[in-house]
Amino acid sequence: MREQAALLNAPEGYLDFHDEYAELIAELAALGLTPTQVLRRLNFLYPRINKKHLNYALNSGIWQFGPVTADAPSYTVLACGLWYVFAEAYDLPPEPEYAALILDCDIIHDLPPALEARHFNNEDIATVLAKIGATLKYLAAHPYSQLEEEAYAQTLEDIRQRGVKEIGTEGGSLYTLLASSMEGESAWPAPAQTVNDYLGDGDWSLGMLRTGIYPAEALENEWYIDAAAVPEDFAPKTLSLFLSYCARYDREPTALNYGYWSTIPTLIGEVPPLGAVRAKFGSWQTTLHRGRTQIARELRLWTKNEANAAAVEASAAESDEAELSAAEELELLDAELTNAELANAELTEAELAELDTPDGGSPAGAPAEPAEPAEPARLSARELTEQGIGVVQTAHTNLAAYHRTQWEQTVEVFGERLAQLAWNRRLSTYYFFDGACLEDADPTPVVTVFRSPTGFLCELEPTVEALPAFDPEFLQEHGWRHPVPVHVLWNLHALDPLEAAAAVIEAMRSGCGCERWDFYRTDDDNDPLAEEAEVALL
Repeated sequence: MREQAALLNAPEGYLDFHDEYAELIAELAALGLTPTQVLRRLNFLYPRINKKHLNYALNSGIWQFGPVTADAPSYTVLACGLWYVFAEAYDLPPEPEYAALILDCDIIHDLPPALEARHFNNEDIATVLAKIGATLKYLAAHPYSQLEEEAYAQTLEDIRQRGVKEIGTEGGSLYTLLASSMEGESAWPAPAQTVNDYLGDGDWSLGMLRTGIYPAEALENEWYIDAAAVPEDFAPKTLSLFLSYCARYDREPTALNYGYWSTIPTLIGEVPPLGAVRAKFGSWQTTLHRGRTQIARELRLWTKNEANAAAVEASAAESDEAELSAAEELELLDAELTNAELANAELTEAELAELDTPDGGSPAGAPAEPAEPAEPARLSARELTEQGIGVVQTAHTNLAAYHRTQWEQTVEVFGERLAQLAWNRRLSTYYFFDGACLEDADPTPVVTVFRSPTGFLCELEPTVEALPAFDPEFLQEHGWRHPVPVHVLWNLHALDPLEAAAAVIEAMRSGCGCERWDFYRTDDDNDPLAEEAEVALL
């Protein structure tokens, strides 16, 4: 009966459309798809389909789509409800064009099905999206706009009352739907308490800050939400860090995810809040587009500079090697032998007698002299070249200068390995604890570096108990952020591979007690210890 009535009132030409697509639509409805999902699917798969006839078919009532149930609003849907109420509180007209340009994909993906489950039709959904667009446009132009919890609750009540009054009246369908939608456990827009609990973790001001609305307590907390709060290096530093965080933890770089990330205890007040970013760039979509362009430009710049520097360094090294003659090598060897002879000449007769004792032992009855602590055995140049980060060079007479050179070389080689690291891959740095030499020690992962298209996310891996020393103050002073629930590891972000390498080695050496440069290892594909290191982790 319902189908017959729909066909009688159908627009011209619809019957042919119905004959061709009715069975397909019926099967899609039986699978539980919503009208919006069917619309998207058929538009993509049948690009020449008559859009007018398709919309009529889906709204005709011929098919029962579903089961369609209104689930509890997600984080995104809750935020959309808040933005919609803001538009109602400020009496903002819909902004469909602005919404089409700037609304995040997650809003378009999540909100229409949620509203559809609450019996909103396509026109109602379009109006709601346009009102949300109006809110975001207004906040970009007026970042210090507020919405107190009491004002939010009052606006909800006003919407409900208007919906009740307009039942059965022309033009009252949207508000009657809203009034009905605000009832029950899956209410949308959600009650003030739900918004407070889920968006702000019990703190209304925090929820406002995360969604780009100015909180009343912002000034006393020194939260600045205007464009001036966004520094010029926002893209290569803050945005790069956020994008690396998203890549590392498999999150989409949406406005709401940035809003939440920017309120992490170690970041709040240190990075611009969402409202300030929106005020600076006009929208989150513009922020991503411009920021990614700038990041890509800087990444290309350091890559180019690094390649040029490497070429110059290689050329200089080849020149130095060519200039090093056999005579110079003999001269160095002669100097070492001369020094050794002078040292032997200064020995006393007693010391000579000690040296003459069998098996190198002490003369009978001689008191035991405290021996100077011997430096742990080092790997050979070949072994360290194959296994370690650094490369052993000819020992210098100045031991301090020698070790300084080795630390510098460790950073340089580690930086080269990071520069060669592919995107979305990680490189773990190991240190051999609890042994005087490598043969007696076990490798422990200390820092893992994850490379995203926006730089290097460095994370301190082991527990504090596993480290020979741990200095959180040192780490914080050098830019490392302490663990929080959403990022449970000490972390630091760097754009340049050499910068990341220096930060990692510095943190391990001075912040974690990893004081032997020759005990460092990585798990890259060229490291023979990679397999052993992975087994040690299991």
